[in-house]
Amino acid sequence: MEISVTCQCPCRPGFIYKNEASVLAHKRTKLHKAWETSQEVKDVRVQSKFFENEIERLKRRLAHKEEVEVVLLNKIQTLETQVEQLHKQLEGVYVY
Repeated sequence: MEISVTCQCPCRPGFIYKNEASVLAHKRTKLHKAWETSQEVKDVRVQSKFFENEIERLKRRLAHKEEVEVVLLNKIQTLETQVEQLHKQLEGVYVY
């Protein structure tokens, strides 16, 4: 069984370099630097889309919480009104 090391670069898939020195020399070329730049741009776009989606998710969550807050405030107001009415009904009624 023979083990061999292959030197490759993802900017040139399928191309096998002779040794690590040739890979290092390749990484200094315009071709590789352009590929790195395009990968960085792609990563920034993906990250940007992720953040946009996260912002939209948080906006929806905030809107939902605001709706729930309105419902709960209405319930509180209704219950306070009911308590006031019960206090008025119980005025003058003494329980021993």
